[in-house]
Amino acid sequence: MRRVFTHRRTIVVGCVAAFLAAFFAIGAISKSTPATVGVTAATAVPYAPWYWTMAVSPSDPNIVLLGTSNGVYRSGDGAKTWRQVGPRGVNTTSLVAAGNAIFMGGVPGPNPVIRKGKGRTAPDGPAVLAESTDGGKTFKLLHPTGLPALTVQALAVDPAKTTTLYALLNDGKLYRSNDGARSFQLVTPKLGISPWAIAVTQGNRFVGGDMDSGGFASSNAKTWQRTPFTDSRGGRMVMEYAVDPTDAADVLMTSVGIERSTDGGKTWHLALNSKVMFGPVAWAQKQSKIAYAVGFDRSFWRSDDGGQTWKQVS
Repeated sequence: MRRVFTHRRTIVVGCVAAFLAAFFAIGAISKSTPATVGVTAATAVPYAPWYWTMAVSPSDPNIVLLGTSNGVYRSGDGAKTWRQVGPRGVNTTSLVAAGNAIFMGGVPGPNPVIRKGKGRTAPDGPAVLAESTDGGKTFKLLHPTGLPALTVQALAVDPAKTTTLYALLNDGKLYRSNDGARSFQLVTPKLGISPWAIAVTQGNRFVGGDMDSGGFASSNAKTWQRTPFTDSRGGRMVMEYAVDPTDAADVLMTSVGIERSTDGGKTWHLALNSKVMFGPVAWAQKQSKIAYAVGFDRSFWRSDDGGQTWKQVS
């Protein structure tokens, strides 16, 4: 297994180019700067074919981890500079902060997204799950009992009990750990919606969604109700969720632009009007009014008022 992480796989340039070209063709990815705030960009985030996820160190809001199809990048200065950390050669689909730890999940290999049924997921492959207890400087691979060795599509933390971690696999199975990812138990063998993004909000409720069918809410992660919204292009794309660690009713969702909910994901309103598709989004852990987001034009954004307004910082 170790060879999977130390050996750099060659990216199939033609496949990645074709994949991205399809998104440019439908206008989902744009190089234009989002129109809400006109701030001159500094250094862009590291290039990757796909931007999945983000987490902020529990101890320092300037320490940011960015999960991409090229692995994990870490910034210790609020996104001014970056360096690669963690297991190499991992398509890092999820990063979450839980207590004093940061967990990462994904699958080996560089290919970002595949079609599966009516939706899209990360590619099939062996599960990767790792933990950092030093703010993302180093990661330790985990091999929990009860969790099948299959692509980790998304991780989610219960904001009311941060030792409770959910792992959604790309086949739609949802698992829960109550001991910090040392062991997992099956919650549901079929999520009921396309397995893409998921989060736990107030009252142990769930939000979930994907790029094609939009967003949903559930009380048990088994039956779901659609939560209508309109993104900046009039669509219903869901990329990732982030739940305020001090107020689980306050949820951010990336799409074409950024959406915000103040009722645990039941209703949404546009917080950042943009022509750019956004992916990673995260809250600072100890300063809950601070949130970050990354656009697919390699822009990095910050909110200091709980996601109500945003400014481009790089």
